Amino acid sequence: MYLRSLIYLILIFCMSVNAQVPISQGTNFSVDVAKDGRLAIDLRGNIWIVPSNGGKSWQLTQNLKSAKRPRWSPNNKQLAYSDVIDGRQGIWLIEVDTGQTKSLSLNFQMDIYPTWHPDAQRVLYSSDTNDDGYDLWEIDISSGLRWQVSNLPGDEIEGAWSHDGRDLIYVHHQDGQWSLMLRRHAQPDETLLSTKNKIAAPTWRPDGSLITFFETNATSTSIKMVILSQPRLVRMYASNEQFFASPIKWLDRQRMIYTADGQIKQRLFNSRSSNPLYFQTTIYPDINKIDQRERPKLQWFDEPRGQLVIRAARLFDGITPGYQYKKDILISGGRITAIEEYKNWPTLIVIDMGDLTILPGLIDADALLPEKLSSSDGPDLLTMGITTIVGSHPDHNQLSKLWAGKEIPGPRFLNAEKWQMLLTLKSEIDVTAAVITSKEVELLSGKALAKQIRAMQIAGLTPEQTFRGMGINAAAAVQADPYLGRIATGTAADFIFVDGDPLADVMNVLNVLAVLRNGRLYSISGLNDRAKNVE
Repeated sequence: MYLRSLIYLILIFCMSVNAQVPISQGTNFSVDVAKDGRLAIDLRGNIWIVPSNGGKSWQLTQNLKSAKRPRWSPNNKQLAYSDVIDGRQGIWLIEVDTGQTKSLSLNFQMDIYPTWHPDAQRVLYSSDTNDDGYDLWEIDISSGLRWQVSNLPGDEIEGAWSHDGRDLIYVHHQDGQWSLMLRRHAQPDETLLSTKNKIAAPTWRPDGSLITFFETNATSTSIKMVILSQPRLVRMYASNEQFFASPIKWLDRQRMIYTADGQIKQRLFNSRSSNPLYFQTTIYPDINKIDQRERPKLQWFDEPRGQLVIRAARLFDGITPGYQYKKDILISGGRITAIEEYKNWPTLIVIDMGDLTILPGLIDADALLPEKLSSSDGPDLLTMGITTIVGSHPDHNQLSKLWAGKEIPGPRFLNAEKWQMLLTLKSEIDVTAAVITSKEVELLSGKALAKQIRAMQIAGLTPEQTFRGMGINAAAAVQADPYLGRIATGTAADFIFVDGDPLADVMNVLNVLAVLRNGRLYSISGLNDRAKNVE
């Protein structure tokens, strides 16, 4: 806590003295190159233009928060990119010379991953138009006419046209299976490969001889390629860098540019190593927007008496990579007092949950709540694994106290006006993990969970990053860390028990069989009974 406060004070001092912060690296950013050599990158939510030989860049967009994946038009005049504005993910165009922007999305759509057709008249993108999964769509820029390009079960994303505009590649995701699809002109779609590992960002080599893509397993991301011979050949290309899974830009059939290790990298196709292309941006933070309010204090209502020990087959604590095994979680009241190896506890109650997996309770950092929120909604939310919600409601304080008790349990209810801060210093969270809330996907909290998880999958997050996005990242975003979002000594005894291996298949987190909330254990059937009794 002292270190975090010190970092905060140092940052304020530096801003007040210099009013500028130089940046020469990025986190999970992407790059695209125009035909004239200029580069476009997404950094800290805005788009920057980098000279062809690197060096000092200039900021193209202003006051955006989540601009991603800028893509140059074939005539070098425009960039297409995605951004979240007013809670809606959409596709935008910006004129590079004038800065004039234009939305390509309809208000009710959720659109991502724009890319240009070689004719410079059309933009291909992925859209959740029908709310049943992402499909590929295309829009004609001048007329605004749009048409559907794919309609498979599951999600079709990250489409890319070949350089002659005749052939299409894209990623298909369904039921935990990722496939790379090829559509030759006037021919049926062909599955080039299929895997349980996440695949992303397929790109054509300019001569059409092969396709590069990223594959992410439990520990790393690598570049692979499909050689379009007969038969098709899948080969590893590179695994020696910390790759960011955004499309590789081929300058010709030998030279390629991509992002990895926080840098823009240049590489020859037949080389075993890459060279960094150095860039520098300068941001000018608005000191007036830094929230200097006192950090809120978490309240602890109706903690039970006594101690108990919880154990299960696997423990994901929300921080440490992978699982911990044969761990006993000691709980006193509503808090965790220790995590130790299995042992006998002759004086304590030991609850063994068998082959289940323990995870931190899920946090909805900006909850979309029903207008008539009632006490019975508490047990319902817990059945879905939501143990903390942040939202606005006139009865939030009363419900938070009520839901901390035994008879009508529910999630911890934090008032948005108090807990949602303007600026958060996230020094210890996973910076690659996004925080996607029920309000962003426009479904009621709890019921939005599957769509929230799917949105994070489409964004390229691993299961661990997804759980951190709904755990330590969400807790940090509302200044409720380190007490929520993790299973560690001193934190709240709020966690869930799920059937299956959620780090292998993230959707297993929906298989909640029991919940520990405020140090009390509830089965799903018991929570359902409580909700019915309240009604």
